[in-house]
Amino acid sequence: MSENVIEWLLAGPAWIRYAVEKEIFNEKPNIKQAINDFQILEIIDRLRDSGKGIPKIGLGYWDSDEYLNPYWDLYFFSDLGFEAEDLGLHQLIEGFLATQAREGHFITEPGMKPRYFCKSAIILSSISFMGFRDSPEVKKYVQLVLSTQRLDGGWYCNPDHDIGNDLQYEYSCPQDNLNILRLLGQYPEFREDNRCNGAIDLLLRHWELRDTGIRIVYFGTGHRYRSLQYPATRYGILRILDTLSMFPYALRHKSFHEMLEYVRSKRRNNKYWAEIHTPYTDLEGRDNPSRIITFIVSRIENRVEKFLKSSGSLLK
Repeated sequence: MSENVIEWLLAGPAWIRYAVEKEIFNEKPNIKQAINDFQILEIIDRLRDSGKGIPKIGLGYWDSDEYLNPYWDLYFFSDLGFEAEDLGLHQLIEGFLATQAREGHFITEPGMKPRYFCKSAIILSSISFMGFRDSPEVKKYVQLVLSTQRLDGGWYCNPDHDIGNDLQYEYSCPQDNLNILRLLGQYPEFREDNRCNGAIDLLLRHWELRDTGIRIVYFGTGHRYRSLQYPATRYGILRILDTLSMFPYALRHKSFHEMLEYVRSKRRNNKYWAEIHTPYTDLEGRDNPSRIITFIVSRIENRVEKFLKSSGSLLK
């Protein structure tokens, strides 16, 4: 990352300065200024809202394909490196965790079936990053998820795809794999665990098939997939790269680096613009380069650089 880009990132809102200092420079920045930013306070208020915030997860207010709800507000905060305690959200999240079913799953949308990990893993991964990684509820959820892993090492929310059932040899679901890997990737023991390799392979293989028109389950690799957006509600290249960059196994594959080079080809003056706008990139204005996207790419590059320094060039 060039000095000019670092200066530009640090000249941004207090919340992006906090993220850069903590997530890239591994410093302990002062959080007070970041959480008192009016944009951050607005999101905190939304999450605290008793009618549509964290207290009402799963009661009919949101869909994970939409923004400005706990799915993506928590995701945004977790990406910035914020802790739930610092934001005053700790008790609300504990209240959500108390809704865990005896089997270990969470219902986070109305009408949702217990095995829809593609939905609940978004929220579970985010609150884990925000200080709940070692909570008994999250650990129980992780063990449940692992117990449903399929033959190809991935996940699919329809039990007909389970081992021993009719569709056991079909592809796993890319969305399931992506969201579950984001959760598993924050645990050092899973970053090097071979059990994650099948799910990683599917995401890399999907990129390799990008010009064939082949879809995996319902997901393709066309314009929306390749566009820079933050965050991608369903399935997008930037979110995939950010998740896979936590796994050394993925970093050893040429396909990962091809994906990263494709993203880098979009930069102008080492900065990135949102190609699909969301409320989170719009925080800085639609006509401006996006600091949050530039930050995410920089974090991916930082992980890659550390990996290559520690292991050398071992690409497959």
